[in-house]
Amino acid sequence: MKARFLFITMFIIIVFPAMALAHRVSVFAYQEGNKITVEGFFSDGNPTKHAKVEAFDKNGKKCFSGQANEKGTLSFEAPKVDTLKIVLRASMGHRAETVFHLKNASAPAAAATTKEEKSAVPVAGVSTAVSGITENQLKTIVHEEVARAIQPVMRTLARQQAEKISFSDIIGGIGWIMGLMGIWMMLKARKK
Repeated sequence: MKARFLFITMFIIIVFPAMALAHRVSVFAYQEGNKITVEGFFSDGNPTKHAKVEAFDKNGKKCFSGQANEKGTLSFEAPKVDTLKIVLRASMGHRAETVFHLKNASAPAAAATTKEEKSAVPVAGVSTAVSGITENQLKTIVHEEVARAIQPVMRTLARQQAEKISFSDIIGGIGWIMGLMGIWMMLKARKK
């Protein structure tokens, strides 16, 4: 009877591995200007509603703490650090974290003209005197617009990455199976 139960359990675990990953949590962050946006979702695509989000600097000091909305997102002002470790805690003890490298969004767009800019050769047909924009300012504007435009692509890639079964997931599943087998063998040995 117990052998049949164990066989059925093992069969379900092997045949339906997605059930074991149904509540895997993923988190990713992106920066728009001086705002950091964090999104969390389960592997089935559902958002991590009202999940607790914390951000830590590289020394472990908490820079931010808040709660995601119904869509599993949360935005906050970028702290003046280079790197953040973002930790998301969802329901039933699910946890995910990511390391995020901030770009310098706190610098003003109209930076002072550098020595390099003064000696730069102007682009044909574009007069900096007429446009009033330096080359570095134009680069900054283009960079920010491209970053804003690729955010939907980054979200899609993060979701696709979360849906993949990784090698560590497979090893973890095998570990669970071996552990259950060990418990079963131990119980069987005790009866003798």
